[in-house]
Amino acid sequence: MSKISPAGKSGHGSVSTPSGPTAWLRRAFTQNLRLKLFSIVLSVVLFSIVHGAEDAQRSVWVDVVALLPPDDAGKILVSELPDRIRLIIKGRRSLVNNISSETLAPITIDLTDGRVSRYSFFDQEFDLPAGVDIVLIDPASIPLSWARRIEKEVPVEARIESPPREGLALGRPAVVEPATVRVIGPRDEVDAIGAVQTEPLELADLAAGRHVERVPLARPQPHIRYDPELPVRVTLDIVQDLADRTLDGLVVEAVGAEAHTLRPEHVSVVLRGPPAQVDMVDPARLVPFVDITGLTPEGGAVPVTVELRGVPEGVQVVSIQPAEVFASP
Repeated sequence: MSKISPAGKSGHGSVSTPSGPTAWLRRAFTQNLRLKLFSIVLSVVLFSIVHGAEDAQRSVWVDVVALLPPDDAGKILVSELPDRIRLIIKGRRSLVNNISSETLAPITIDLTDGRVSRYSFFDQEFDLPAGVDIVLIDPASIPLSWARRIEKEVPVEARIESPPREGLALGRPAVVEPATVRVIGPRDEVDAIGAVQTEPLELADLAAGRHVERVPLARPQPHIRYDPELPVRVTLDIVQDLADRTLDGLVVEAVGAEAHTLRPEHVSVVLRGPPAQVDMVDPARLVPFVDITGLTPEGGAVPVTVELRGVPEGVQVVSIQPAEVFASP
């Protein structure tokens, strides 16, 4: 009589089937996999179509280009123009999202006649795709003010911001080339300009000698321009800083002979040198003198040149007044 093996015992003809939560999750993801993937893709496509068809609203900026009157029109715009204006647009989300400041062409406003007192913007001026509408234009219009345009030639002045370093000085006024510039703008503003200055010049780092600098003109007022607008050449002569000092009433001495009478007996001396050295000169150490060697009593009054002793090194004698005195026995 044959025996049948119990279930779960090893034996030929028995089959083991997975069971439990893990097996259920595996079947949920793997059964009908292609159908499930197709459903997901279809859902995404339908969502995009429905979502893209909805209306959306956003703000974009549009650049503004103005055509101004020619020079011979005699008019100049003195009111400010915006560089760009803001649009609030509305339309299908897919269209609106593709519009940006980079994709919109600039709007050109024609002001060449110089008589328009206000420029208004209209929807038709903007290059927008079909299906996109403008909700708001900001600003919707621009007020315009005009003035008479004139030209005037004015001198150019070098603006010295800082002096040379200690011991140096500007030897002569700075020389500017070209010496004049043409100023163009509204009549009232141009009439008020007597000269145009350069940008500031710093002299503290310049050594003694001649220097030629290329310097831009100072930035003009908003409605003013220069012709030409190129930098100018500024020539600077940096020299040793010298000061003059006058010493009066110095007594003249006679050397080289016995007593003589000197007329006049006092002279004035002008010294020149670095300011600190000139200020430190002690008048008591300065000796004006005349050499009367060889003068005889029979000769009468004789003019003699005055010389000066005791002048410190680095200080020069500019003048002695009078330069001669009369010596007589």
